[in-house]
Amino acid sequence: MREKIFNTLGLGLLALCFIVSVARILLGNSPKEQGAAKDGAEPVTIRFAHWQLENGPRDAFDRIAEEYTKLHPNVRVIPMAIPERIYTNWLVTQLVGETAPDLIEIGMGATEERVARFFTPLADLASSPNPYNRGTDLEGVPLRDTFFDGMEGGYQANLFQYYGVPISGFTVRMFYNLDLLKTVTGSEKLPATYEELVALCRKVEEYNARNHRSITPIAGSKYNGPILMTRLFSSQTQTLSEELSPLGKVDADAVQRINDYMEGKWSLDSEAVRSGFDLMREVGQFMQPGFFQLQRDDATLLFVQKRALMICTGSWDATSIRQQAAFRVGVGQIPFPAKSNPQFGKYTRGALSEAGANAGLSFGLTRHSKHPEIARDFLLFLASRPINELWSKTSGWLPAVVGINVNPDVDPFLPITDGALPGFVPNFPGMADAERIYTNSMHRLFDPFGGTEAFVELIKPNYGKALLSDIERQRRTVLDTVQRSDTQLAALAALAARHPGEVEYQQRLEDFMQSAAVNEQKYLQIRMLIKKTSKTLP
Repeated sequence: MREKIFNTLGLGLLALCFIVSVARILLGNSPKEQGAAKDGAEPVTIRFAHWQLENGPRDAFDRIAEEYTKLHPNVRVIPMAIPERIYTNWLVTQLVGETAPDLIEIGMGATEERVARFFTPLADLASSPNPYNRGTDLEGVPLRDTFFDGMEGGYQANLFQYYGVPISGFTVRMFYNLDLLKTVTGSEKLPATYEELVALCRKVEEYNARNHRSITPIAGSKYNGPILMTRLFSSQTQTLSEELSPLGKVDADAVQRINDYMEGKWSLDSEAVRSGFDLMREVGQFMQPGFFQLQRDDATLLFVQKRALMICTGSWDATSIRQQAAFRVGVGQIPFPAKSNPQFGKYTRGALSEAGANAGLSFGLTRHSKHPEIARDFLLFLASRPINELWSKTSGWLPAVVGINVNPDVDPFLPITDGALPGFVPNFPGMADAERIYTNSMHRLFDPFGGTEAFVELIKPNYGKALLSDIERQRRTVLDTVQRSDTQLAALAALAARHPGEVEYQQRLEDFMQSAAVNEQKYLQIRMLIKKTSKTLP
C-alpha cells in the first residue's frame, strides 16, 4: 500500500513538472518576459550566445544589453553563456534544428561549411559606416576600418566574405603572485629574459628545499603549457624561417613550410627544431608533474591557491584571476631567450611582435534569425566605439575598436608592436593529423626518462604521412572554394557594373578578386606539392 502511494505521488510530481515546463515554454515569449512596449509595438527578443564564462565578460554583456534596451525599449536582449565543453555539440544541434539564437560567437565548432550554410554574409555591414559612431571621429568611416585589424577577425578568407563582427583583442602574458615572489626572492622584479625566468624557477626550487614547501614555479596544463611553449619554440625557428623564405619573409603559411619539409629543406633533426624541443622540455620541468594530462581549470586553481608562483595564459583570464586571487597579481611579457644565451640564443631574433594579431570574440548573424534587421543593428551597437569602450572597461578585456583609452588594468595586455616575427611550429595548428601525432606523443618529451631524442623518434615515422594527409584535405577544401568562387565572382562583377557609382559593390568585387587569386595560387601550390611528393617521405 505504501509503495502504491509513493508511486502515485511520484507520478503526480512528474506530471506537475511537465505542466510547469510546458507553461514556461508557452509563456516564455509573453510581453511581460520580453519587456512591455511603450508605444504598443510588438515586443522583440534578441538572443546572442557565447562561451565566455570568465569573470568580467558576462557582466559586460549584461550591461550592454541594458544599454541597448534603454535606446530601444521594445527590444529585449538576452545574453546566453554556453559552457565551453558542450559548445560545439550545442552549436551544431541549434543550427541543424533551426533553433539557434539570432547571434552566435563564431569559432569553436563553427567550421567554414557551417558558417557558409547557417550564417548570413555581412559584407554590406562591413562597407557601411556605423551609425552608433555618430559624434565621434569614426563617423562616416566604414565599419571594417574602425577595427585595429581592419575587421580581419570577422573575415572568412576561403569564403571570400565577412561573417562576423569582432569586439575584443587578445594577447598572452605571464601572471605572477607578487606576494609569493617577494617571499621567495626578496624582490618583486619580474623576469625580463628567459635566462631570468629559469633563474627564478631555480630559486623557487631552492626555497622549497629550505622550507619544506612544494610550490610549483609555473602552473601548467594541456591548455596553458602549449600557450607558453609554442611561443618559446617559435623563437628558435626564426632564423630558420628567414633562411627558408625569400627576402627574409618569416611569416610564410603552413603549406609553404610543409613544402619545404617535403623538399628536405628542414626536418625534425634540424638543429633549430631540436633546440625548440629542448627549450620546451626545459620549461616543462618547472611545471607540476603530469601537467599535460590536466585541464585549464587545474592550472588556474593551482595558481590562485598560492601553490604556484606563475601561470601563462591570455588576457581573457586576467579578470577571473584577479577576482579569485587573494594576493597581488603582477603581469609581464613572456621572457624569451637572449641572443647571448649559449644554448638557445643562436637561432633567435628576439622577442616576438604582436603587431599582426587579429581581433576576436566575433559574433555572426544566423540565417534563421526571426529579427535579422534588429540583430544587425545590435551588432553595430556592440561594435561602436562607446559600447566597445564600455565592454573593455567592464570586462577587463582589450577592445577591438581603435581610439579607445583602456583601464590601467588592461594596459599590460596592449599588443607589443616592436620585435621580430615568430618562426613556425612543427605541429602546424589547424593541420589535424600532424597535430594529433604531435600531441599524443608529447608525454615522451617531458618524461623523466624521455627527452627530445625519444620524442622525435616516436613521431618521425608517421610525421610526413600526416602532413601529406593534411595537405590533401586542404587541397579538397581549397578546390571547393575556388570552384564556388566562379559563380560568386560573376555575380559581383555584374552588380558592380550595374551600380558603377556604388563604392560598396566595387569594394566587394576588389576584395573578392584578391581573395580568389590567393586561393587559386594556394591550390596550385598544394597540387604541385602533392604531385612531386615521392612515396618515400622524409
